[in-house]
Amino acid sequence: MVMKALPFEMKWMVLAIVAALSFIGIFDHSLWTPDEPREAQIVREMSLNGEYLIPSLGGDEFLEKPPLYYLAAAGFYRLLGSHFPEAGRVASALFALGALAVVFFVTRRVFSEEAALLAPLILATFPLFFLAAHKMLVDMGLVFFITAAMGAFLVACGEQGRSWSWYTAFWLFLAGAFLCKGIVGLAIPGTALLVFMIWQRDAGFLRRARVVPGVLLLLGVMAAWGGVLYLKGGWEYLHTFYVYNQFGRFIPLGGIYDGGHVRPFFYYLTRIPALAAPFILLLIPAAARARGMKASEKILWAWLLGGLLILSLSSTKREIYFLPMFPAMAMIIAHWAATLKESGPRPWEVYLLRGILAVVSLAVAAVPVAYVKMGGGLMTAVMVSAILLSLLLTLWMNFRESLPLLAVLGWSLVILLWVPAVIPQIDKAKSYKGIFEDMGRIVQHRQAVGYRITETVEALGPFYGGFPVKNIEDRDLMLKAMTDHEADFVLVLPSRMGEDLKRRLASLAQPVYHGGGETRRELELWKMNSSR
Repeated sequence: MVMKALPFEMKWMVLAIVAALSFIGIFDHSLWTPDEPREAQIVREMSLNGEYLIPSLGGDEFLEKPPLYYLAAAGFYRLLGSHFPEAGRVASALFALGALAVVFFVTRRVFSEEAALLAPLILATFPLFFLAAHKMLVDMGLVFFITAAMGAFLVACGEQGRSWSWYTAFWLFLAGAFLCKGIVGLAIPGTALLVFMIWQRDAGFLRRARVVPGVLLLLGVMAAWGGVLYLKGGWEYLHTFYVYNQFGRFIPLGGIYDGGHVRPFFYYLTRIPALAAPFILLLIPAAARARGMKASEKILWAWLLGGLLILSLSSTKREIYFLPMFPAMAMIIAHWAATLKESGPRPWEVYLLRGILAVVSLAVAAVPVAYVKMGGGLMTAVMVSAILLSLLLTLWMNFRESLPLLAVLGWSLVILLWVPAVIPQIDKAKSYKGIFEDMGRIVQHRQAVGYRITETVEALGPFYGGFPVKNIEDRDLMLKAMTDHEADFVLVLPSRMGEDLKRRLASLAQPVYHGGGETRRELELWKMNSSR
C-alpha cells in the first residue's frame, strides 16, 4: 500500500483534473451570499464609472480593501459582463489555478514529483477552497499571492547560488498580497517566518532574505496606497482604511472596530476541520512523522501554525480568513503521502486511509440521494452515478495499492462529476437573482430607500434589478425619508423593521412585491402613495 510512480499519461490526466476543478461550476449559478454580491457590485461599479483606484459600493467609497483583486475582476466584467454578469468569477478561478500551479511546481522542486501531483489535487478539493475559487472573493487573490510568496521562500531556502532572485520574488508577491487585502497579507507570512526563525534557531536568514530592502519595498507600497487615499479623501480615508478596517479589525484596539465577526480564540479549531475534509485528517500521521524535519518541512508547518496563531489572536474571525493556510496543509499531506513510497504506512495509517476511502464511498452513495431530494432528476442521478462508479472501479483496479492516490483521485471525481448537476439545484434555493429582477421590472431604474438593509441587498438592487438602493441606518432618518417621500419605493427586511416603522410605512405606501422565504431573507417592496 505504497505510493506508486505514475505513468506519463496519468500525470497529464491528474493535471487536467486540477484545471477542470478550477473552472467547472463558475458559469451556472447566480451570485451567492455571503460576500459575493457585495464584491460583484464593487467590480461592476469600478467597470462602469472608470474609477480604478478607490473601490465603491452604492456610490460610496469602499475602504475595506485595496483595489488589486477588483481590478482583475473588473477586466473580465468589461470583457464578458454583457453576456455573463458574474464574469468577475473568472478572476477567482485564475487566481485559484495560479495557486494550484505554484503548489505543483514548488512541491515538485522542493519535495518530489509524486507529492507534486497529489498536492494540487488535495488543495483543489478542500471544500472551502473549491467554494471560494468559484465565487467573486478578494480572498482568492490573497491566497495566490501568499502561496506564491511562501513558495518562493521555500525554493530560496533550498537554493545555494541564486536564492536572491527567489527572495526578490518573495517580497514582490508580498506586495501583491497587501494590495489585495491589506495588512493581513503581510501578517500571515510574517508570523510564519517568525515561527520558522525561532524553530530553526537561525536568524541568519534575515540577512540572506534581504529583509531590509524587502521591508522598505513593502513600506513604500503601503505609503503609495496611503498617498492615494489621502489625495482622494484626506486623513479620514487614511483613518478608515488603516486604523478602522486594518488594525481595528485585526487587533482589538480598545473596540475601534464594531462591524461584528468577533469570535473566541479557538474558533478556527472548531470550524476549519469540516471545511478541509476529508484530507485534513492526514495531518495527524504527517505530524507523527515530523521528527527530524528538514527546513523545507518546517517552513510549511510554520506557515500553517503561524497563520493559525495570528488569526486566532485577531479580534475578527471568519472561516474564509483561514484560506491562505490551505496550500501549506495540502503540501504537508502530499509530502507525507509520497514518503510512504519508501517507508510504507504504519498499520494505523492504513486504517486512517481506509477511513477516508469510506468517506468517499459514503459520498458516492449519499450525493445522488441528496440531489434527487433537492429536485434533481432521477435519470440524471442514475447516469452520473453509473459513470462515477465505472471510473472509480477503474481507479481501484489500477491504484488499489496506492491508497493516498486512490482516495484523492476518487474524491476529485466525485466533485468533478456531481458539481455540474448539484450547483444549479442549490442555486434554485439560494439565488436572489429572480427576486431582484422581478423588483427591477416594478421599480424601473428609479431610486429606492431601505432601512438597515444588508450589503447583499444594497448590492443586488443595482446588480440584478437595475435600481439603486439607499440604505438608512437611523430610525428617525428613515421616518423622515418616508414622510418626505424621498423615493418612490421602499425596500425593507421585515425582520429588521420595528412595529412603529411598519405602521408608518403601511400608512404611506402599498406593498407591491414580497420575496424570499425559508432559504433566503424575506424582502418586501413598497410603493409610496402618490398623495401625502
